[in-house]
Amino acid sequence: MSKRIFIVSACLFFLTVSCNKQLDLAPENTLVDKTVFTTEAGTEQALSEAYYDFMKAVTNGFTYNYGDFTTPILNKTLYYNTYTNGEATPTDYYVVNTWTAFFKAINNANNVILKIPEYADYSTEKQNQFISEAKFVRAFCYLDLLCLYGDEALSGNLSGLGLPLQLTPFQGYNTGEIIPRNTNAEVFDQIIKDLNEALPNLPDQFLDAVKTRSRATSGAAWALLARAYLYKGDFGNAAAAAAKVLEKSPAIYQLSANLLSVFPPNPTGSAQSLSSEYVFGFPVSQMISNSTSTNNNIGSTYYFKRSYWINKDFINEFEPNDLRVSQLIWKGDSVYNPNMFGEFTTYKFNNPNGRDNVPLIRLPEVMLTRAEALAHTEGINDVSVQLLNQVRSRSIPNATAYTTSDFSSKDALIASILRQRKFELAFEGLYRYDIIRNHIALIVPDIAENKKVLPIPQSEIDISKGLIQQNSGYR
Repeated sequence: MSKRIFIVSACLFFLTVSCNKQLDLAPENTLVDKTVFTTEAGTEQALSEAYYDFMKAVTNGFTYNYGDFTTPILNKTLYYNTYTNGEATPTDYYVVNTWTAFFKAINNANNVILKIPEYADYSTEKQNQFISEAKFVRAFCYLDLLCLYGDEALSGNLSGLGLPLQLTPFQGYNTGEIIPRNTNAEVFDQIIKDLNEALPNLPDQFLDAVKTRSRATSGAAWALLARAYLYKGDFGNAAAAAAKVLEKSPAIYQLSANLLSVFPPNPTGSAQSLSSEYVFGFPVSQMISNSTSTNNNIGSTYYFKRSYWINKDFINEFEPNDLRVSQLIWKGDSVYNPNMFGEFTTYKFNNPNGRDNVPLIRLPEVMLTRAEALAHTEGINDVSVQLLNQVRSRSIPNATAYTTSDFSSKDALIASILRQRKFELAFEGLYRYDIIRNHIALIVPDIAENKKVLPIPQSEIDISKGLIQQNSGYR
């Protein structure tokens, strides 16, 4: 293999290899597998491959942004109408590439999970940790895939077709190993199973602060569980899982007092820390090779406003003096894109070369997840209102705090919580999924429920001879 790998300060995606070449992790190569998985260092290299491919799947120039450009908070070029209108084809580049990228990461995680018990010759404690990290990666990939491709998975149709649950290393289509799509419920259950099995063996934190926020920890697993339960509509378990994360605050996670410490100015692309409210993310700014810097494929698109820019109606929705407007919304590039001089973009990705860190789970999301889930199960309650106030007051310091008497009904409280999720998590790839699961209009308000996902790649249908079925909205 010719692609070099370099050291990342988090020791997450790349680790030192004597030959400076990417490991060949082909599942069928027993000799390579034994060489890699016998030692702790070799196994960690294989695990780093799974993390890295997960990062590439999320930051492929489409997946992360898709959660926002298909919603009313962004304006976009005509090119993206294909996706907002539910008109993507099964042969579309992003449809195929995104599916393939996530399953590549899943396959690498499967390889780690399977081969450690077979070959490892180091402490059982470390073996269990690595297996658990791989299960976290697999669960995260499957949840993202379910949001993208699961037929009405977020609309409450748990019997709809989800994904093929590939839980062992893929041996190749020529072996006859083709798995049909499991139901949405079965995929949710596997995600939850993986995370519950991983939790006992994951550390609360690592000695290195960047690792704590960019590798699987018990807090990250609980947070992902909370998201999975929320998306499934299991509000009792969502509230309980979110509470497990909040128990680790302020010791491990803490709401930053300053928004610009979460999303710091980074004009030169220098290494930036991950703030204490990162539960899990990609430390892209830390990843520097001998010849170039890693690009997150997100920041430059926002910075130059070439594909999408903020809808001014969305800006007008914020309350007066909200710091998320004055500090985190700006004009970005003012040189190379003259047609967009007057438009606004997000300061969350302010480096022109995409050298910003990428948040996947932040503490405010977990707080609002617990608030929403408790509102669903308990109605108007003090805890939900307190959590809502904490997130809101960070950005509007002089705002009058809500009390339970400000809400006439459970639905009114939930609407306020969702409003804060919309403001707080904007441009972090999540708003689309909040819209769908709450039956709120997307940017195309009358799109059918079965068009709110991408089509299954035609290549998967063809090579399986129809065993893998197309989503109902694209048949």
